[in-house]
Amino acid sequence: MIDWTRLNDLRADIGEADFAAVAQVFVTEMRERLVVLAANPTAATAEDFHFLRGSAANLGLSDMVAACNTAEGVCRLGKAPDVAAVADAFAAAIIAIAAEIPGLTNNL
Repeated sequence: MIDWTRLNDLRADIGEADFAAVAQVFVTEMRERLVVLAANPTAATAEDFHFLRGSAANLGLSDMVAACNTAEGVCRLGKAPDVAAVADAFAAAIIAIAAEIPGLTNNL
């Protein structure tokens, strides 16, 4: 579910003092995009899931990356993606890393 090595590498690269704030930006941007997609799933594009996948990968949210890959591929085939699956993967990942990054559960 979580690539802890990737998450800790990001923490080391950014520095402990700024890590929570940077992680919060990633999470906020993902949450905002998911809210838009949930409100109108038929308007979802491969680019939406590409964006989400990149943000999730930066934080080591492996299951969300996989869900975004699937949704992106479905969009490229002209079919409706499973936005709920991506949102569920996001929520589960945030819960899994919440103890490491204070304030993240405020973004569910």
